[in-house]
Amino acid sequence: MYDENEDFRITIDLSSPEPIYKQIYNDIVKNIAMGILKKGDRLPSSRELSSILGINYHTVNKAYGYLEMEEYIFQDRRKRIIVNEIMESKERKMDSMWEMQIKNLLLESISKGYSVDQVRQRINELIEEIVEQKR
Repeated sequence: MYDENEDFRITIDLSSPEPIYKQIYNDIVKNIAMGILKKGDRLPSSRELSSILGINYHTVNKAYGYLEMEEYIFQDRRKRIIVNEIMESKERKMDSMWEMQIKNLLLESISKGYSVDQVRQRINELIEEIVEQKR
């Protein structure tokens, strides 16, 4: 677990089927969405974070690469990893990769026998849960 300040956390579950780089990516995105990480906040370097978490440097580098590609972070001239400014949704159109991931998850849910109403209800519950956590 990485915990430089009390609120920002990265937790790795080695028994999870989810790849470690994706766990790091998801935790950082969650911290940004929850307002724990803000524009200009510094993240540890790939080497620092890999040492803290006890994982391979290339795994952290892969997570940071995807985060940079999606514009959640950037590397400044001094090689520091910085949280990027998140644009308001009205300034940014929906990302096609994001839409594809959502669509695949919805199709997977339906193919597993969940009704559209069940999926819709669960999505609404999850949205409410996230909104409550943000408050």
